[in-house]
Amino acid sequence: MQIALQIKYPTCLSDSIKKNGTKVDGKQNYQCKICKRQFIGDHALSYQGCHSGIKTKILHLMVRGNGVRDIAEVERVSIGKVLRTLSQSKYQLQSQQNYYETLEVDEFWTFVGNKQNKQWLIYAYHRETGEIVAYVWGKRDLATARRLKARLKQLGISYARISSDHWDIVKQSKI
Repeated sequence: MQIALQIKYPTCLSDSIKKNGTKVDGKQNYQCKICKRQFIGDHALSYQGCHSGIKTKILHLMVRGNGVRDIAEVERVSIGKVLRTLSQSKYQLQSQQNYYETLEVDEFWTFVGNKQNKQWLIYAYHRETGEIVAYVWGKRDLATARRLKARLKQLGISYARISSDHWDIVKQSKI
């Protein structure tokens, strides 16, 4: 029984490759015929964080609501790999509409680094679709609420009314 592997160089995605000896640990080494760079195929990698598709998986799991530690455990990568992938991501929210009848503003907090560094995520969402329209990080104050208003304006989003859970800052900022 023969097993055929389709191996491509991860950077240029060329399938024009040749075997190029073995590494010290016995893994097959390959060389791209186009750019002459060496690599080990994904099938031979022992650390999952080096696989070419892991960044896409991490981002997909994060969007689906999984936590950093959960992603690291499920994908068998380090927490540092997950955090690096998230911090290097260029993901931007894309609103589905330009006008919303009602937007709701909500917030939650988390500690960043240590318990003295409390950060708030303040976001506007559309309840009917469950879509997060815009968000900002900061303190739970008037300046952050104004930054959310500016972010909505920057994205070209208009709305008839905005509501919150009795957070007076939203009324003061006249979002």
